Amino acid sequence: MSVIRKYQTTKSLFLCLVLFSLPTWASVKSSSVLFSQNNTRIISANFDAGSVSIIDAKTGELLTEATIGRDIRRIALTADGRLLLATDQLNDKIILLDAKTLETKHISQVASRPFGVVFDALNQQFYVSSFERSQILVVNKEGRVTQSIKTAGTPRGLAITDDGRLLVTHALLGQISIFDVKTKQPVLQKIIQLQDSPADAVLSNPQGKPRLLDNIVISPDGTQAWLPHVLWSFAHDFQFQSTVFPTVSIIDLSVGNEHEIVDERKQLFKQINIIESGNRIRIISNPHDGAFTQDGKKVIFTLAGSEDLLIFDLSRQGKKNKKRHRRKKFQGGVKATQIYRNVPGDNPRGILINGRDLWVQNAMSLDLVKFDTGAAGPFAKVKLRQAHFAPLVKHDPLPKQLRRGKTLFNRANMSDDPDFPMAGDFWMSCNSCHLDGFNFTNKQLMQDAKKDRFENAITGHVDVRKMIAGDVVGAYIDIIQKTQGGMGGDPREGKLPAVSVESPPIEVVKMMSALNEYVRSSENLPYLSTWLRLDDKKRYTHPSEWINSAECAECHTTIYDQWADSNHGMKMDHPYYRFQEDFAAKEEGEEFRVLCRGCHGPQMVINNDVKALSGFGDMHEKGGQALKDALAHGQAVSERGTGCVFCHRITKAENAGGNTDMTVNIKDRDSYIFENSSNALLKWLSEKQINSLPKAHKDSYSNKELYNSSLYCATCHNEFTTGGGANINDNFGEWLASPFNDPEHPENNKTCIDCHMTQDVTDFNNKVGGKSTNDGPMKSNLRSHHFVGGNYFFTGMRSPEHKKMSIDILKTALTLTIEKNAGQLIAHVTNVNSGHDMPGGARRQVWLEVIVTDASGEQVYTSGVMKDGYIPKDTHRFIKIGVDKEGKPVGLRFWRYVKIGQDTRIKSGQTRQEFFDLPPNMQYPITVSTRILYQVFAKGLTEKVRKAYPDENIPDPEVIELQKVQRTYNSALEK
Repeated sequence: MSVIRKYQTTKSLFLCLVLFSLPTWASVKSSSVLFSQNNTRIISANFDAGSVSIIDAKTGELLTEATIGRDIRRIALTADGRLLLATDQLNDKIILLDAKTLETKHISQVASRPFGVVFDALNQQFYVSSFERSQILVVNKEGRVTQSIKTAGTPRGLAITDDGRLLVTHALLGQISIFDVKTKQPVLQKIIQLQDSPADAVLSNPQGKPRLLDNIVISPDGTQAWLPHVLWSFAHDFQFQSTVFPTVSIIDLSVGNEHEIVDERKQLFKQINIIESGNRIRIISNPHDGAFTQDGKKVIFTLAGSEDLLIFDLSRQGKKNKKRHRRKKFQGGVKATQIYRNVPGDNPRGILINGRDLWVQNAMSLDLVKFDTGAAGPFAKVKLRQAHFAPLVKHDPLPKQLRRGKTLFNRANMSDDPDFPMAGDFWMSCNSCHLDGFNFTNKQLMQDAKKDRFENAITGHVDVRKMIAGDVVGAYIDIIQKTQGGMGGDPREGKLPAVSVESPPIEVVKMMSALNEYVRSSENLPYLSTWLRLDDKKRYTHPSEWINSAECAECHTTIYDQWADSNHGMKMDHPYYRFQEDFAAKEEGEEFRVLCRGCHGPQMVINNDVKALSGFGDMHEKGGQALKDALAHGQAVSERGTGCVFCHRITKAENAGGNTDMTVNIKDRDSYIFENSSNALLKWLSEKQINSLPKAHKDSYSNKELYNSSLYCATCHNEFTTGGGANINDNFGEWLASPFNDPEHPENNKTCIDCHMTQDVTDFNNKVGGKSTNDGPMKSNLRSHHFVGGNYFFTGMRSPEHKKMSIDILKTALTLTIEKNAGQLIAHVTNVNSGHDMPGGARRQVWLEVIVTDASGEQVYTSGVMKDGYIPKDTHRFIKIGVDKEGKPVGLRFWRYVKIGQDTRIKSGQTRQEFFDLPPNMQYPITVSTRILYQVFAKGLTEKVRKAYPDENIPDPEVIELQKVQRTYNSALEK
């Protein structure tokens, strides 16, 4: 006995030494729901309820709930179970809580859209993924950010392996990064690019790019990571059945040899091999999160869109054998053995397993459901124990209409709303592409849908009804039928008639109205047709909440004078703009005006001033006199342009592709006592405070990092079609591809501001000093607010200085040389000084004019010579023309273009050769005069505008000569 006891003591000591020598990590993943330290309680991040809850795991009792923010996505516990860190995605905050009481201990403002969070037990610190800023934030146990580590784009899901590696999913790049976190400073080791599934001629076969990677599921033995996601395939017209495919990818975590096991990717559509009645494959959608059973023999995934559970049995893995018959070959290594159809509640996301107990967290119905994973063995089935096992919140803060709309946005379950389902047999929900609604991820959709734009420029929904704005209910029904197969749009659902788009049943009207409530929620598209957002709990402001731009002239006279006569000033209501806006409203519906006003009159949109414009401002008015008059009379105005406060209170550029994809905040700016007073004396006192303490004022109206970025300008100077997502103007993308975008060589790099907000527009490198504030410090490089560009027309009516600067910058853009080769004239046109295609913007026309005279002075050849103000059809023009499916130009209906019919614009840094066949037998010597000409609006458009507004005195836009080369050739052989 003594020998046995001695052996046991030695064995125990050995085990202690082994345990002591092991790392203090345990595999842990970022999650929206987790256990307390002893597994007796469940802690839940309650998404848009803005709270965290603690639930008794045995009884389902809601023990405590703390509302801490707006959109709590993920939570993580410290190893001792005492502290809890939560991410608030929409408030850009992380909140440190007492894990027992949920008392807030610290709040940190962090970079855009924090999402994932995990705790590193060895280094006693948290890691948080910053989705929009492409960063991993290192956070200490006091809740403060100690480091910021740059990552690849869109980091989202996080997990730590038991040997000290931090895994990071990049949701919209299809990548997973691996960091070594054995020390406090994470070090990037590897980035794994998940393989695209190759294109298939059968469009319903899984194919496309891995996207929407939210979560990482590590196997109990630490050898694999399972990644639920979807595939995006946009090489054809958009329809869920051929565009979005549910998938789970698997990563081999062998140290130093981490890689995707491509052969074991789970294509959850046709390869799960579970058949429903009628010999139909079971359709599932939006795999979101997963968990292994504790014996490691099963892995279970939540399917958020179709609202199911998918169970894989690892004990039934096939073995690879290349000699097998093709019908018996190894397929994925693991078999799906069960789909539990229709988890009670709405939108299952998080999942927890303890023994045979399984809990599923519903993000929309805000409750927990309890299941039994079944006994050991491959044939055991998951069974429901208790629907609505526990409420996650005491009170849902979202109004019922908004909650229903958000639920519909995330729904692809045909069993819900069986008479009017959101999806047919087409698998996916709106959220399958519009991740978390409408935000900067829209840009990723357009990038992933790059097709031959001369064949098809459409990214998303085809032939959108009334551009959504003119008939919201009908537009949504139409989209659901075409894209998702819902509302009777799936021809295989023969028993379900198609819902009438023109006169839908009242229940469908209620559903679509609720859906519209979510689409127009504050984090999405509150003004529907524009991507402009107001950072406030309310949707609209009153004109009195804005500061009249003329008030800024008191201290910033030079800047105000430059702005007032510029094309960004108070003259956006000119006849050409009004003509186009009225036409858009007539074609698509009154609310479609907002698409135009988002950029041309954003303050009007935010003030809910969206009715048709009545009356015109004076096109010839100088110095913004109307604003000065309103200020003198104490009148609040909705500025018809982009005013000082609007531009200087933009807090975020969304990078969603344009269409005013920005956020403006006017409620949180620092103000001085009596700043908003109409009393002259009190106003004078307020101004004195600003002069004596200018820092607060400057900080409230200056965001240097944003304002120096070309992305800031892209918010308005990029445009895409509503719903269809086809680029109309892509000035930002053109600049990104240009020689001017060269940050590694600052001497060559030129942003939009470097060219368009400089005082010397003939030499962008010449920094001209000046004062932005009266009696303020002299700046070495004063940013001009002339906003010089290609529209010399309107600004020229008000200011000769503005007109000259506009023409000067135009003349620097292109160079021209000519040569003659036998009977052919060749013009070489180079875009040397424009950071985007030339011409930029819309409605501009640039062309070559060639006039050849012989020895007698007679014109023997002409090309591009205007006749009665019109350019001949055979002119060599630099232009982009959008056309419909039949190839007909869309003209004024530019938002309805489907593909590019012609694009002869000249890219930045490139040269175009234009060939002219000269007539034979000319009498030499001949003189060739070649010019590059520019006109801001064609005469045809001017005549239409004049006809619409005959009382307006609209002059003809003059033609500007950008370059001219004249040469004499003495013989036919001379070059």
